[in-house]
Amino acid sequence: MPLDRDLFRAISSSFPTGVVIVATRDASGDPRGLTSQAYVGLSTDPPLMLVAIDKTSRTLPALRRTGAFVINFLREGSEDLATLFASKSDEKFQAVRWTPCPEARGSPIIADASVAYAGCLLTEAIDGGDHWILIGSVEAGEVLGGTPLIYYRRTYARWPEERPAPRIDGA
Repeated sequence: MPLDRDLFRAISSSFPTGVVIVATRDASGDPRGLTSQAYVGLSTDPPLMLVAIDKTSRTLPALRRTGAFVINFLREGSEDLATLFASKSDEKFQAVRWTPCPEARGSPIIADASVAYAGCLLTEAIDGGDHWILIGSVEAGEVLGGTPLIYYRRTYARWPEERPAPRIDGA
């Protein structure tokens, strides 16, 4: 017998995670996006990132059609934005300043609310129960700084301390 859904959620929420906005463009070129905490840095060679997207997401068709997305890693103070992008609103980008990521087919970078971003091209989609697991090749990105927003026990929280980003020679 499968595990009770409420117990599964309680178990899953016992581990703090980062909060991201996965953003793309639809067939008309309009920005689309959603909040997620289901992100994994999958591989460094080649650089791959994984996001899990609920099959009922209204952003999912645009993600699959465009074949590109930006993972915007949210900074503290972005709780309202995370809540907005977790909603079913059609006006998510109405008051959000963003720039297109050329390497990710123009997918939105939300730099003002992010500690970092990664522009990805979809390489694989895997059926994962009630989610699609999307694996993207990282084609662009930047560390913007700040303190990340985290999600723990079904609420937003602040990372305990900010640490400087490591210096990458030649970057």
